Amino acid sequence: MFEYIFSLNQYNNFHYMKRLIFLMPFLFFTVSCEQDSSDADNKLSSLIKPNFSYNQDLFKCNLVSNSSLIGLESFFSIQANKYSSMSKDNGLNISIFFPENNENVDNFLISIRSDGNHIAIRNFIDQIKSDGFEDIASCTFSIYQNKALDIIKNINNVIDNTFVNIEILRCSFNNGYNFGTFQIAINRYIDNVDKLDMPYSVSYIEDNSTNNDFMWINSFYDSSYQTILLENWINKKDAAEIKDEFTENATCIDSTKYKSYRLF
Repeated sequence: MFEYIFSLNQYNNFHYMKRLIFLMPFLFFTVSCEQDSSDADNKLSSLIKPNFSYNQDLFKCNLVSNSSLIGLESFFSIQANKYSSMSKDNGLNISIFFPENNENVDNFLISIRSDGNHIAIRNFIDQIKSDGFEDIASCTFSIYQNKALDIIKNINNVIDNTFVNIEILRCSFNNGYNFGTFQIAINRYIDNVDKLDMPYSVSYIEDNSTNNDFMWINSFYDSSYQTILLENWINKKDAAEIKDEFTENATCIDSTKYKSYRLF
């Protein structure tokens, strides 16, 4: 099952992929923009806070020597009933993110979404370790419980969300900017994306260690999402303007694409 992920949506045309880089304003906040902001405006905007609704942890993992994706799949399959019960009873949403376009996968992320249940996450980690997970993979299991919210969640018509195309951007607000100033651009973006009628969600995750850093996670539930964006977004005037508004507020360090497989 895990190996099947890497056969999905293989776009080998270099020029086609190159065009995709410029599809959406939130994909690459590469332009750093400095702009004067009065102390009064800054204080006012800083009062606007995200309406966080859950917590998100991402654990970096590497397959150990002589292990494989088949072994990883087998491990979770054998204990599926037990882990599924632990997840359901404690409100945990557990997925694995595999790097996209990487045939020789030896690293991945374990994503756990929760309602601030630090103990439940620790119990799950302790359980898989007890069951021999460390014979399969080595992970950095530091629980940060970063606060998060879904800015967009247009997935009402999604029949199967087992496999999802994920993009994670690590970003920082520019000097003098914050979520309050960012909110205007976000609202305009939401209004425009709704018109695309595409199954899609966006998660905003704040770094608990600093109020300035955040992750922006795009989730695409339609295998033809790239075509939809090329035909309906890339050349739109609003797309360019929203991109400018985004890059005025924030700069993103990098962007990594994954294939997400929901475990429990």
